[in-house]
Amino acid sequence: MRFCTIFTLSCLSAAAFAEGTNDVDRIDQTHAEWSEWVTDTANQIDSFFSNEHADEAAQKTRLRVFVRFRYDGNEGAKVSPGIRAKISLPSVENRLHLMLGNEEDATRINDIDNKQQNISLQFKPRADKPWQQLHYDIGIRRRDGKYQPYGRIRHSKTFQTKSPWVPQVSNSFYYFTKSKFEYRGEASFDRILSPHLFFRPTSVLRWYQNNSGQCDDGWCFDQYFSLYEKLRRSRSEAIAYDAEIYLRDKPQFVLHDVVFKTRYRRMTSKKWLFWELEPAIHFPDEYDHEPTFRLTFRIEGIFGHNDRVDINQNFLPVESPWENENP
Repeated sequence: MRFCTIFTLSCLSAAAFAEGTNDVDRIDQTHAEWSEWVTDTANQIDSFFSNEHADEAAQKTRLRVFVRFRYDGNEGAKVSPGIRAKISLPSVENRLHLMLGNEEDATRINDIDNKQQNISLQFKPRADKPWQQLHYDIGIRRRDGKYQPYGRIRHSKTFQTKSPWVPQVSNSFYYFTKSKFEYRGEASFDRILSPHLFFRPTSVLRWYQNNSGQCDDGWCFDQYFSLYEKLRRSRSEAIAYDAEIYLRDKPQFVLHDVVFKTRYRRMTSKKWLFWELEPAIHFPDEYDHEPTFRLTFRIEGIFGHNDRVDINQNFLPVESPWENENP
């Protein structure tokens, strides 16, 4: 797995800087071979759960591979690779998915739990109504410095109201073999402010029974405010402005950090590759809330089915309000 990750990331880095050279065709060929390997592997997994041959035409697996470079005025420079994927299993009517990475907070690339990558099997039963969803997961996830087997039940609901605000809530209950019980609740309110502006405030409450690395075994409260702006080339670039507040229970709530940042994402000339730049100022508690500059650069590639990048996927938290407009 490590070799595959290093090899793939090398391809991504080379593709980003090889435009206009003789290596372009070779990079595209390598990407096509890796995309074929991703879908073939997903079909083999799908066949494992069914007595029939995998339906290649129904295969929708996509693998997102990224490498992140970050400089922080207090912590220095750091490089972090990662993988996120939902492996499609059409033989079970798309109700069973093999998950790589953490789908929660996927729109925030520097979420504080970014080290807690996981692999899990997700089961989604049929919902009576499209805005009600129930998920079940079993798998392995990193907690308290270790990888532990876990189970999760998650329920989410979008409320239909006559207000211009669209409320959404989700509740997740976890059980880990060593860290025991966890809870994560999230509430957000979506609103289109204008044809070019979309706003989402989000509140996240978390509780850990036995996890010394989080909130001193107590509550965490995170508040996010995100404003998304439609740019002139909305099919190839995206921008968002964020304010984030982190509170921790030590044993009473204290201000852990405040972050102000801008996220800018842009396509490369490759349909499967994009980059993202994020300048930020934050005020961490461990450094007496002194203003600290942080700069993050991320490059990400798509492998597998339909490897053309949707610039708003995992950036806008919902379907883009201007997705169906002409470019």
